[in-house]
Amino acid sequence: MRFLFALSLGSFVPLCLVAAPDGQGAGSKPAGSKPGWLEPRFVEAFKFVSGFFGLDAAREKGGQASKMTLIGAGFSRTGTKSLEAALLRLGHKVYDTRSMMELGHVTRWEMAAEQFKAAKNSTAVDQLLTEIEAQGYTATLDFPMNLFAPIFAELRPSAKVLMSARPSEESWVEAWGKVNEILGIFILRPWCWILDMGFNRRILRTMYQFEWEYPTYPEHIWRPVPWFEVIQRLPAFETQAARQAWLDLHQRLQRELEAQLPAERFATFDVRSGWKPLLDFLGIDNAALAAEPFPRVNDQGSLQAVRVTMDVVATGLPLWVLLTIWLFSKCARCLCRGMCKTTKEKRG
Repeated sequence: MRFLFALSLGSFVPLCLVAAPDGQGAGSKPAGSKPGWLEPRFVEAFKFVSGFFGLDAAREKGGQASKMTLIGAGFSRTGTKSLEAALLRLGHKVYDTRSMMELGHVTRWEMAAEQFKAAKNSTAVDQLLTEIEAQGYTATLDFPMNLFAPIFAELRPSAKVLMSARPSEESWVEAWGKVNEILGIFILRPWCWILDMGFNRRILRTMYQFEWEYPTYPEHIWRPVPWFEVIQRLPAFETQAARQAWLDLHQRLQRELEAQLPAERFATFDVRSGWKPLLDFLGIDNAALAAEPFPRVNDQGSLQAVRVTMDVVATGLPLWVLLTIWLFSKCARCLCRGMCKTTKEKRG
């Protein structure tokens, strides 16, 4: 099934021209310039999504055994991917949701969360931390890894904790709801047949007793054909009470970390403020870097372009299944003919 997503990257990337924001659609670029879908932010968006399918495994390779020095406490849509790009520039190796999936750690993190909440036993969490440190990871980022930030901070007392944030918590809830509209496809057919993204909700429930209501069929989901679904309503964001619950969660984690850690170990960070606050917090003196623009990755428009591509692939699912069968049959026939020809030549 991963083959289907690979097809989306190879065969349907030009569709991003149609979905490209800020006037970057077909015909809007000057002659000789890169098409919108070849711009770094679009490429990074595709890499981000493809990582969930194990198609960006190279990012998990390399790195020497080290210690965790930076713990990310920010939720998704607070600039976590832009922050990741910055940390990579600084020499970090970052462990996030894609790492959990690529390395087969999802079930173990779920069990570690359950063990900690049941008996305040952090042994399993410490074992996982030690294991990823041995693989060269020096930083954690994004949801749901941020939910473990208070435990990580206790287990690694020399590590600093950085909570990426937007200008206001209300703007974060709005952005978080929007990205759920765009990438909520992972809980829909056909992608839910390939990936189980429910671990995010399960870990959140375990760690913070937070009930994240997923859309269900037929109440919130439209199914025009048996293999393709579209979200029509997001119950986790459609009422003021639901949105307030997300605000309370954000505030709860921040208050917990502020109460637990001294100022020199904890800070909030808005990626719009640039390099200097990050470098100051990490104790890095680099005036040249501080003057550079901060990375910008996974903006909403780029993710929307990926969504359009994946929708096209999903709606044509039967076609791709038939195409795959046809390609395999053609390859098998060519192989058989080659073997028969070789056998005849040997006999002759």
